[in-house]
Amino acid sequence: MDSRVLFDAAFTGDVNTLQELIQEDPLVLHTVTVATSNTPLHIAALLGHTQFAMEVMQNYPGLADELNQQGLSPIHLASAKGHRETVREMLVRRPDLALIKDEDGNVPLHTATIRGRKDILTELFTTESAKKLTSSEETVLQLAVKHNRYQALELLIQLANQHQIGNELLNAVDTGRNTVLHLACAGKKSKMVKLLSSTGVDANAVNSEGLTALDLVVRSAKGSNGADEIQEIIRSVGAELTERVERLVQSIVSNQQGSSVGRRERFVGSLKNGIGILAAIFASLSFQVGMNPPGGVWQEWASSNTTKAAIAATAGGDNDTDPNSWSDSLFVGLFELASVSDGDSHKPGLSIGWELGKNKFLNFLLCNSLCFFLSIAVIVVVALTEVFLWDWQSTSLLLLPMMCVLLLISAAEFVFGVAIVTDTSVANVFPLRALIVSIGGTGGGAVALIAIFVPPAQKSGTEHMKKFAPKLRWILSSPE
Repeated sequence: MDSRVLFDAAFTGDVNTLQELIQEDPLVLHTVTVATSNTPLHIAALLGHTQFAMEVMQNYPGLADELNQQGLSPIHLASAKGHRETVREMLVRRPDLALIKDEDGNVPLHTATIRGRKDILTELFTTESAKKLTSSEETVLQLAVKHNRYQALELLIQLANQHQIGNELLNAVDTGRNTVLHLACAGKKSKMVKLLSSTGVDANAVNSEGLTALDLVVRSAKGSNGADEIQEIIRSVGAELTERVERLVQSIVSNQQGSSVGRRERFVGSLKNGIGILAAIFASLSFQVGMNPPGGVWQEWASSNTTKAAIAATAGGDNDTDPNSWSDSLFVGLFELASVSDGDSHKPGLSIGWELGKNKFLNFLLCNSLCFFLSIAVIVVVALTEVFLWDWQSTSLLLLPMMCVLLLISAAEFVFGVAIVTDTSVANVFPLRALIVSIGGTGGGAVALIAIFVPPAQKSGTEHMKKFAPKLRWILSSPE
């Protein structure tokens, strides 16, 4: 007889063909078992052909004990696939099949739990099968947690309580002496931990490493919300840390605080150094520019007529060198004594920019001077914080605004310097016409910067103001 006919019947669940083959050869099932790994009963159980499987078991009951090449029996296959009727009928004919082990030492209840087959669990659960352990001495509850089968775990707890073995299974331990709560906490399965915490499980049981379930959560927690939730759940049922882990937690907290303080101190030190270096660079550049102004200096004596001719040619009729036109400059009243008489001529070493455009040069000179002295002030404050160990938090309220003012003044200085060397009216149209710096405050100190954008004054040929007081009023008020 061709065995393919028998296997085709097993695949399709054709009971009539099976019966005909048995009538022709009563040993057909015995013969095929020797020749193949998967028997017709394995195939029928795998595919859920209940009637075919029952007919095979009726003629050859011992076929249900055979393991295939994967080490599984027919009822293991039916349990894994969730064929409830097939499992039930097999247990009716062979109740001992509930305790048969596969190659890995798992009973069908273990297989159904791993696959999360709730319907099969109710068929296979008995007091004896529930107490069976895996090769790692894991209970069926621990398998449910390990394979993240929440619904299966919930049902198994109910069945265990019905059979009055709930506490025994809940507090059973594996080879590492871990309870089911240890496994749930180690896997950070908060939903399962909440379920187990309501069952009366021993929350302070220790494993082979001397750790409780709470110890495992705390030791592996890295500030995650899940770990915090689990800690809250198991602490509510009386879970406590062991002395060893409690010391470890205190050490970690102390190290984190020390590390945070260390990082802050390093940052403050770097910030101080950066501000000091930046201020020194600004001071050096301002000093260098003050000693070597844009446009250079006169190298030789010249006659008064030559000087005036050069000035007139450069100004292009702008009348920028006329002392009476200085009302366009910022704080020009302070420089009225610098006017040049008609008979003056330039001298070697004097700035060419001053002779050719006093208005622009005064703006540039004011910004450069402010930049230099403010840089020196910053350097002094930084040095004093180190000498007198001043509180950086208070000192920074003074230094940081000072640096901001320094940067703004440097920007204005650059604009006015460009206006000098390019002989343009950039300084007259640039919005930063009036820069007033107000430094005040108490305690830690505060620095405020007010930038007033004043449009350039219209030159209508009227008489310009010459005295310092009227010019100051013009600065603080909008021109009419």
